[in-house]
Amino acid sequence: MLITIIAIIAVVIFSGCVGEEKPTEKQGETVTVIDDAGRTVTINTPIESFVYHGHNSYIYETLRAIGVGDRIVGTSDRFVTAGKSRYSEAYFPKLVNFTNVGLLKSPDYEVINVLKPDVVISDEESYYDRDKTPRIPVIAIDVKPTTFKENTMKYGYLFNKEKEAKKYIDWYNKWENEIKNRTEDISDDEKPLVYIGYYDTVEYGSKTFQVPAKDNYRNIMVHTAGGRGMGDEISGSGISQVDVEWIITRNPDVIIFSASTEYVGYDVNNPSKVKTLIDSFMNRPEFAEVNAVKNKRIYVVSHAYLLCGGASGLIGSMHYAKWIYPELFADIDPQVMHQEFVTKFQHLDLNVKDIVCVYPTT
Repeated sequence: MLITIIAIIAVVIFSGCVGEEKPTEKQGETVTVIDDAGRTVTINTPIESFVYHGHNSYIYETLRAIGVGDRIVGTSDRFVTAGKSRYSEAYFPKLVNFTNVGLLKSPDYEVINVLKPDVVISDEESYYDRDKTPRIPVIAIDVKPTTFKENTMKYGYLFNKEKEAKKYIDWYNKWENEIKNRTEDISDDEKPLVYIGYYDTVEYGSKTFQVPAKDNYRNIMVHTAGGRGMGDEISGSGISQVDVEWIITRNPDVIIFSASTEYVGYDVNNPSKVKTLIDSFMNRPEFAEVNAVKNKRIYVVSHAYLLCGGASGLIGSMHYAKWIYPELFADIDPQVMHQEFVTKFQHLDLNVKDIVCVYPTT
C-alpha cells in the first residue's frame, strides 16, 4: 500500500488536530514523501537504519526527540571527528562513535553503500550525488524555523512516531506562544533594534560586518523574539557585508554575536573566553556611543547548537527575548526551557547550568 505523506499531513492539519488521527500501519509497506528538493521519494518501511548526511544538528535532534536517534548507522565527518564544528561528547555522546561517512561536500559513497541504510537523510542535498548510492533512497527534509512543524510531522509519519512528533511540536508551540503573547502588541517603533552578527568580527577586529537579510534564519529568530532586526532593510535571505559606519549609524540597542564551540557550546564549562570576546568588542573606541555598548547589552549565542532551526533555535529566540525585553520576561528563565528540551526530548543527563551555550545567561 502506497501512502503519500504530504496528503496525510494536509488532511490532519486542515482538520485542526495535528497528529490526532491514528497512524496507518506501515509494516511491510512503502511510504512516499515529497522532500524539500521537490523530489518524490519512496521508502520501504519500517525504517530501521539511516545515514545522516548532515550540516547542522537540527535533523538529528528531531529524530532523537521522537525516539529514533539510535537507528543511525553513520554520519558526516563534522559530527564524529574531534574539533569539528558539530562534534560534542557532551551533547552527542553516542553520535561521536558512529561511522564517519565523509565530508559534507564530499561524502564517502563507498562507505555508505557498505552500510546499506534504509535511507540517507540530508540537510545539504546539493552536496549529495544520489547516483552514487542508487539502491538507497535519499530524502532532503530540513527542520528550519519556517518548516519545523510540517517537517517534524513528516519524520513522525516516516518512522511511525506520530504521537512523539506531536508531543514535540506541542512543546514547541507552548514556548513559541509564550513569546508571541508577550510581544505581539508591541509596535515596530517600540521594538528595540537588534544586530546579530558573527564572532570573527570581534576576534579579528574586522572593519566589515555581516548582516543577515530580512528573510535569513538569524533575522527570523530576532523576529520570533519580538525584536526588530537590522537586516529588515535588506531584502532576501542571504548575508550582506557592511562597514563599521553602517552599524554605528543605525545604533542598535542590542547586539548578539554567534560564536563557535571554542567560546560557547555544550562542551564549554567556563565563560572566561567568551567574556574576553565581549570585552574586546566593548573596548573598541568606534562603538563607544552605540546604545548596545553604552548599556552593556552585548550577548553571545552558540552558533552550533542554538541557532538556525529545530526546537533548539526557539531556545535561542527565548534567550533573545529575555535580552531584548528583560522586564517583560523577568519571570522567564530560558534555561528552564533549555533544560526541558535536553532532558525530555534529547534524553540526556546534562545540567544546562553547568555549560555555557549563551553568555551572559540573564
